Formats: sequence, C-alpha cells, structure tokens
Amino acid sequence: MVIQSGSGSTALNTKSRIGIFGGSFDPPHLGHLIVAESAIEELKLDLLYIIPTYLPPHKPNDLAPFELRLEWCKITFDNQRMFVSDYERTRQDISYSLYTVLHFSELHHTKPYFVTGEDCLSNIENWHRYKDLLSSCYFAVYPRYCNKPYEEHAKAVLKELYDSIIFLNAPLIQISASDIRKRIKEKRSIKGMVHPSIEKKVIEYYQF
Repeated sequence: MVIQSGSGSTALNTKSRIGIFGGSFDPPHLGHLIVAESAIEELKLDLLYIIPTYLPPHKPNDLAPFELRLEWCKITFDNQRMFVSDYERTRQDISYSLYTVLHFSELHHTKPYFVTGEDCLSNIENWHRYKDLLSSCYFAVYPRYCNKPYEEHAKAVLKELYDSIIFLNAPLIQISASDIRKRIKEKRSIKGMVHPSIEKKVIEYYQF
C-alpha cells in the first residue's frame, strides 16, 4: 500500500511503534524485504514505512526515475505492516534522513526506529546533523558485511551516542542493488534476487 505523505490517515497516525526504512532501492530486492520483515519482527513494529530516496545526499543522482522505483517498492513490500511513502519526493529538497525522521515522529507523536545498513557506520559523521538524527530516533542497524571495522569507527566518532544503537539480529544478506545492476549489464541471471513480478522490468531498465 502506498501512503501519500499528505494523506494524514487517522488509522495510521494511531500506530505507536513505527519504523522508517529508507534507501535508493535502485532496484528494491528480496534482501531489502528480508530486512524489513526482520525489523518488524524484532522491533515489534506496528508499521514500517518504506521510503525511496528522492535526491540522495551521498550518491550521484543517477538513480532510476523515482516513479519507477516507487512502483517497484509497492510490489516488493506487499505487507499490511509495510507502507510505501512518497514523502521525500513531496519534500523535494535533498533527502536528509533527519527531516524524514522528524516528519514521521511528529505525524505519529512517537520516537521512530530508523532502520539502516551496517555500512552507514563507515561514514556516519558525514550524515547531515548526525548527532541530532541519532537523538531523534532509535537507530537500528542490520548486518551487511563481515570482518569490516565499521563498528570501531562508529565508536570513535559517536562516543556515548554509540551505546544507543540497536544491532538487529537479522540474517547476513549478500544481495546488493549494485550487484544486481552489474549482473544485468553482464547478461547474468538475477533470478531469486528481486520480486518475480518486477524482474522483467528491472532487467529491461538496467540492461543498457
């Protein structure tokens, strides 16, 4: 289900344990879905917002068109406790996570869980107002890599804020959007990596 950012649904606004799972989703894949399901289960969320990035602050803006990624997300995250939001498009400006967190915190009158990948810990100090971000949400990190010193880097940068991070006990998922795009260009199979209903469209878009 897609929740337009200005809908103001009363039923949704009454949810007290909410999560935010943002990303470029270029394309969304089944690893993302597993992370979302794991976050809902482990954090006992009433609902998890899936929020495709509109203007990414840390990546070149050469993503697939927003409407296409939004459509793919609607198909991939088909769960009653997952809601795809176009908030960052509606906001128009650079998609800083802090403002997304503050928006949904105000909408639901609660402190949300912000779900993100372990790799964010490698450059957390470059995130826009990162201290305010970590203070405004429960920062929930899911594992993506093994034997990389991201946690030690985050400890040195964040100091006492590091103790507030939640590390999810989610499965280690070795699927990435960049690998999917690479496999498509190399004419290799992506079977089982993306939702079957979007596989053909994903291949058609990234093959050239």
